[in-house]
Amino acid sequence: MEKISELVWLYVKGRPSLREGLKYGIINHSALARMILDELELPEEKFDALKVALLRTAKKLAKKEIGGEEKILRVLRGSSISIQTKVAAVVSRREIELKAISQAKSGEYVTYLVEAKELKKIRKERGIKLITENLNLVTIKSGEEIEETAGVIAFILNALAHEGINVVEFISCYTDTILAIKESDTAKAYELLSSILK
Repeated sequence: MEKISELVWLYVKGRPSLREGLKYGIINHSALARMILDELELPEEKFDALKVALLRTAKKLAKKEIGGEEKILRVLRGSSISIQTKVAAVVSRREIELKAISQAKSGEYVTYLVEAKELKKIRKERGIKLITENLNLVTIKSGEEIEETAGVIAFILNALAHEGINVVEFISCYTDTILAIKESDTAKAYELLSSILK
């Protein structure tokens, strides 16, 4: 039985939409147990154990995460949003001398967020891997409690993903959450985030 519980947890953990449905009690446990049974090619006699494990997982998620979501919303409701237009993301294999809004370095690459006017200086540089133009920066300024509240960033990114909004670059700097989003998605992202922050 313990192995079935672990199997169910791993299955649900990797599927945010199932996790949300279970948390709010809006998933048919029998149908989901049948789906898991078929997908993982488990024997029919495991059906009842799967269903029981799903019920327990749903209770656990509701108890743990619904209260956590309230904390997240409290942090976000105390936040503000600003937009900076005409931004580009530049990915380079080496550091470049330029005026950046932000920069992040990993093992192999350096990513810069720059004002679009900086691109004139960059285009002839060697080692440029990628330039993404026509971006806007959405900055969410939160209170210091964001540092101690688990899941705030995941909540924001998940909400945007569900609306089909891709975050091209993401930076978290103390109480600021900075998202580089395509110009064409900015109005929709602003509207969505504003509704969450109200």
